[in-house]
Amino acid sequence: MGNPFVFSSLFVLWLYCICFAGVRTYAISCSFNEKEALTAFKQSLSDPSGRLSSWNNGRNCCEWHGVTCSFISGKVTKLDLRNSWGFTNLMSSAYDFLQYTRSCLGGEISSSLLELKDLNYLDLSLNDFNGAPVPHFFVMLKNLRYLNLASAHFGGQIPLHLGNLTNLRYLDLSEYLYEYESNFKVGNLRWLSGLSSLVYLNVGGLDFSSLQTNWMNEINRLSSLLELHLSGCNIISVDTKVGFLNLTSLRVFDLSYNWISSLFPTWLSNLTSLQRLELQFNNFNGTTPRDFAELKNLQYLDLSGNNLRNSGDHMPSYLQNLCKLQLLNLYNNNFGCTVEELLGSFPNCSLNNLEFLDLSGNHLVGEISNSLDSLQNLRHLDLSGNKLWGSLPNSIGNLSLLQSVSISSNFLNGTIPPSVGQLSNLIHFSAYDNFWKTVITEAHLVNLTELKSLQITTEINRALVFNVSYDWVPPFRLKNLHLRNCLVGPQFPVWLQVQTQLTGAVTISNAGISGSIPDNWICNMSSNITNLDLSNNLLK
Repeated sequence: MGNPFVFSSLFVLWLYCICFAGVRTYAISCSFNEKEALTAFKQSLSDPSGRLSSWNNGRNCCEWHGVTCSFISGKVTKLDLRNSWGFTNLMSSAYDFLQYTRSCLGGEISSSLLELKDLNYLDLSLNDFNGAPVPHFFVMLKNLRYLNLASAHFGGQIPLHLGNLTNLRYLDLSEYLYEYESNFKVGNLRWLSGLSSLVYLNVGGLDFSSLQTNWMNEINRLSSLLELHLSGCNIISVDTKVGFLNLTSLRVFDLSYNWISSLFPTWLSNLTSLQRLELQFNNFNGTTPRDFAELKNLQYLDLSGNNLRNSGDHMPSYLQNLCKLQLLNLYNNNFGCTVEELLGSFPNCSLNNLEFLDLSGNHLVGEISNSLDSLQNLRHLDLSGNKLWGSLPNSIGNLSLLQSVSISSNFLNGTIPPSVGQLSNLIHFSAYDNFWKTVITEAHLVNLTELKSLQITTEINRALVFNVSYDWVPPFRLKNLHLRNCLVGPQFPVWLQVQTQLTGAVTISNAGISGSIPDNWICNMSSNITNLDLSNNLLK
């Protein structure tokens, strides 16, 4: 007898194919009124890059770019006009502001949208409406559940009538393009009280400086919230004792880049459902409260750029309960202990899950101990900018998943072990501004097939030696190379000659290399190199 599970799975697959074949064959067509409404909406907009070129009278409007219709009624339910060019390229090094502005929709928002009676999703983000107020008629789009106006450059007072969109579950009014400041004026947040169904609220970049701590009372009414983003809102103070006591369902909380100068808020311990907490670049000071240990569901914790320190002779006790933690960023605080003491405050369950650990700029002292060995899932390790000395421990080779290691700007004066060569996933290795006395051999490099960035310098003249055969060909092709005071010569070795994909600033200074610069290296060098430093060698 056949497996009933296999039979039912095939039956479901058959139904799926029949249904979607039907949709493709018998295309849903939008109504004449909605088509006319969308056409009027398009005519009121400016569209310099022709993003809405598919919006013409000769086609079914359900097939137009950004338009989605109900499979049942044929009514327009979704209008997604997010500037995808801006979203894709916003964080890219190739970001071109002029190209972004050309790709923006602008102009006026026509009230013809009111004809779209079933519209529940409207996304106009990353366009440019040049400081125009949010249209008052939006309040009449009663079925809206999703409204995204992020970085669309609307302006004026945030309209109080937004509070009448009682079905709204997602609201994004944030500004995250660095060329702009938010044009919105925040008089108060009382309008939020009508949005009791909100599960997502992002007002990052809006100016809360005139609200003092009153803003907390209004947001505290939104007991359904799962995500709250308040990054860069010029919040200068918080009530450290009475805060978001009602937001017990909150999963994501972002209060970063506000420069709040206060003790750590004790009410954070009430947010027991939190999975992601971003408090970076404020000025929280003192020690983290013991109640912080209640946040047992945290997976992502960023406390970088604050002024946190140890509690006397004890390490932060809150770490003991954070068994689900995958990312911990403590960059630029003031813990001032050893790496071993800090890692010793972690339970084994947390050490086993951590994938990202940044302890840079924390005045850490002593040697890098073998306690790193317990971080078996670690992908990113940053211990730079501390006061560490000694050698990189041999146990580093056991962290087989490591992709990035940064131990730069310390006082490391020992060796780099050959076990580094076991890190076959390593992409970035940064160990500059130290006092290395070590030898690098082919064993250090032979398995680093993914390596793209190599940065090693020593302050002791040529105390770091590359003992590699002249004609050895490495398995990697670097994008970034920075070597200073490292003995590489006397000849220009083949392992450097094959590095023809380098970009940006390239340094091979005081490397003991003499003779001619190989023609094949110069001729094949990438045009993306902006600066080449071969100083203090004996090159012709």
